[in-house]
Amino acid sequence: METTHTMHPTHSYLEVLMRSPLWAIRADYPMQALLQAAKENGREASNPTVTGSKGNKIAVIPVQGVLTKDGPSWYGSSYDNITRAAERAAKDPEIKHIILAVDSPGGQVTGLPETAAVLSQIAQIKPIHAMVEGVAASAAYWLTSQASNIVLTPSGEVGSVGVRLMHADISKMLDDQGVKVTELYSGDYKTEWSPFKPLSDAAKADMQQRIETTHNDFIAAVTAGRGVRASSEAKAQRFGEGRLFSSNDALRLGLVDSLQRPGDYYRNVTPTAEPSTRFA
Repeated sequence: METTHTMHPTHSYLEVLMRSPLWAIRADYPMQALLQAAKENGREASNPTVTGSKGNKIAVIPVQGVLTKDGPSWYGSSYDNITRAAERAAKDPEIKHIILAVDSPGGQVTGLPETAAVLSQIAQIKPIHAMVEGVAASAAYWLTSQASNIVLTPSGEVGSVGVRLMHADISKMLDDQGVKVTELYSGDYKTEWSPFKPLSDAAKADMQQRIETTHNDFIAAVTAGRGVRASSEAKAQRFGEGRLFSSNDALRLGLVDSLQRPGDYYRNVTPTAEPSTRFA
């Protein structure tokens, strides 16, 4: 189910940052270093798998790394693959429940609300469990919050409910290199987000409004997903205004349902009568 993309050797992490204006990702995530390292080391997000015996199967869907709409897989899991795997598992009568295997700092907003909506709908007809094996931050927690039950490893963290935007002004760098960029355009705002000039106050104000709208959608989705399990304290603070919560605080605030080591969790819930198979 994984989409394959061929990357030119000179492509860099900047392509990740520039591909989407809005990001739901933890603010301290060192995207430059880690994305570049992931690419150079050939790391790829895991594929969805099915395990168990006939009539009693479990689908495990990874939510890993930097989440994007359509990859490539060395960024991390893609919303398109998560959606396809979840929809296929929902239609398969032999699959009794779905596990989201989560360890992600978040990702881009494009495609995120739609994927969360699919998970929410499926959870109404077939149990979806989330096992957070490290961190479920921002976009990853948006998805995780739609699960029927959330288990967090004791050393893990969840939250970072918020939205961020990055604009790279490379005009001085180009000036230093003796490069002058001339942009021709039609429409007053067509180039207001151009990387070849500083960001104007008007552009900042316009995007801030979009950020707030997305943030409110984020909070509404988490509140709907967690329901009465999320405490009034967490709601009043808009789920920490972008802060992460430790395992004990997350449990106290209703952001997760229990704490357990991943190994113990999978031993208890995953059938072992048949080896795991990859979704084709």
